[in-house]
Amino acid sequence: MKVRDAMAKTITKAKTNDTLRDVARKMKQENSGFIPVVEGDEKLVGVITDRDIVIRCLAEGHDLASETVEHVMSVEVQTISPEDDLEKAARKMDQAEVRRLPVVEGGRLVGVLSHGNLVQATGGKGAAEKATVGVTRGA
Repeated sequence: MKVRDAMAKTITKAKTNDTLRDVARKMKQENSGFIPVVEGDEKLVGVITDRDIVIRCLAEGHDLASETVEHVMSVEVQTISPEDDLEKAARKMDQAEVRRLPVVEGGRLVGVLSHGNLVQATGGKGAAEKATVGVTRGA
């Protein structure tokens, strides 16, 4: 099965100049701790997580109302193509110990593949079993 068949296609996104308060509100509304950051024509430039906000903003004494996404987002992001198979996605999740992979095609963000998407698509077998080892390491 291909990533395209399992990924979420409707995604909430942030821009680099969004405030962390605005992003936190989006996370609450979407019940998600992960938002891709894009510029221009949906070019992925990073991701922001609830952990990024806590560790790089709150713990450092910055103000959520004025601090922007670009100062705390993660820029070294593992991505996957929609045409890659789920086995490759699982290996990436396992090796990088991440639960979500932005799906990029032609330099543009087209979806997000979460560990949950992977488990649902595979019935928790094969690729999902392998990825689970990596994403839960140290948890």
